[in-house]
Amino acid sequence: MYAVAMENSLKTHDSWQAPDNARLTGQVSVQGSKSVAQRVLFNAFFAAGESRIVGAPECGDLRVFCGALQKLGADLSQDKNGDWILKGNPSPWSADQSVEEIELDLESNGTAMRFLTALSALRPGQTVIKGETHRPVGPLVDALKKLGADIQYLGEPGYMPVKVKGGAIDGGRVVLQSALSSQFASALLLLAPHTQSGLQVRLVGPISSRPYIDLTATVLKAFGVQTEVGARDLKVSSCPQLKSGKIVIEADASAAAFPLCGAAITGGEVTVVGVGNKTLQGDKRIASLLKDMGCQVEISDTSISIQGEPRRPLSCAMEEVPDLVPPLAVVAAFSRGESIFSGVTHLKVKESDRLEVLCEGMRALGIRAECQGDLLRVVGSDGAHLSPADLDPAGDHRMAMAFSLLALKVPGTRVLQPDCISKSDPLFFQRLESLIEAGDPQPGESDFE
Repeated sequence: MYAVAMENSLKTHDSWQAPDNARLTGQVSVQGSKSVAQRVLFNAFFAAGESRIVGAPECGDLRVFCGALQKLGADLSQDKNGDWILKGNPSPWSADQSVEEIELDLESNGTAMRFLTALSALRPGQTVIKGETHRPVGPLVDALKKLGADIQYLGEPGYMPVKVKGGAIDGGRVVLQSALSSQFASALLLLAPHTQSGLQVRLVGPISSRPYIDLTATVLKAFGVQTEVGARDLKVSSCPQLKSGKIVIEADASAAAFPLCGAAITGGEVTVVGVGNKTLQGDKRIASLLKDMGCQVEISDTSISIQGEPRRPLSCAMEEVPDLVPPLAVVAAFSRGESIFSGVTHLKVKESDRLEVLCEGMRALGIRAECQGDLLRVVGSDGAHLSPADLDPAGDHRMAMAFSLLALKVPGTRVLQPDCISKSDPLFFQRLESLIEAGDPQPGESDFE
């Protein structure tokens, strides 16, 4: 399946295995951010005129999102260069229009579940939305109901599937619990320009993945929407006509973390191009966190470079950057001492229970890792005592990526279900293999501070 053929590597539809004594070196680019792309597509759907979206990733999540927009009436197509062309309409449905019932199957795309539930609240007629039944939507549904939307659960309350009977929404003030997902807040912000009076959202309780809320506000501003974003108060004005035009999707900072962390644990030297100081996504913080662990890191406006192995454990609050927990936990496993990651509870409701899957995988190799309440603890070592195992990512793309890093470091380790990475990055293993340099084992153990 993967295009790069390598001596001593094993690539089948059932598993992936790195060559022994692998080391990551070189330069690599990562694909566009699906998080940015989906926010852009939502806005372009309502923009007046044609929007050209350049650099959107080719992945399962975006395929699902675009297919759902087309079912909702979007004039959306892809040209020969891979650019998405969306001819938007500020009023895609008239208020008195009789609209047929539409069913959307959003599979495992949690972003689409939240964003398109909000979008469907504007659509006359009924929209049935299906998706993975363990991904919570309750706080968002509660907020939409308070704004006047008619939404019914078709299964367990608080989860998919739901039936939305939409129409015009006045707007106003709403209080939102955002501990489980920042996507609840982002969905409301994306909805806000299309309400009669705009929205004021008050965030209460813990706020997970805060940089994604700020990212949503930045994308809205690019479309001409007036936003005011405070620590807990978010205000978005009504905007009858959004701007359209050419939009370039920035590179995926979450995906960039994996080759950088792989270089750290293998003593390599890698530069990721496309992610840097100018990146809007919060996961560019991977550079400073690896530096905190003792790696040599350089960051420019458009790239991050790393060399040198980790020399210190890490104690860090991760509420804002949960997608960095899996790759950093792997780095921690090879940095002597105990690393403690706090604010990790919402990782339990991703594509899998990432805390459980991650800890089970690391423990299968002999790594000491455990989750206690809101803390993830990983005890690092030089890895000499670890034994290979078959690691099951439970169908979760981020877990397969994290386990691939373990496979680089523990010879004989296999990553099962490698194709699950197609959800976000079908070329992940191809890019990883392009950086692998097989070499002889180095004598002695690493020099830890």
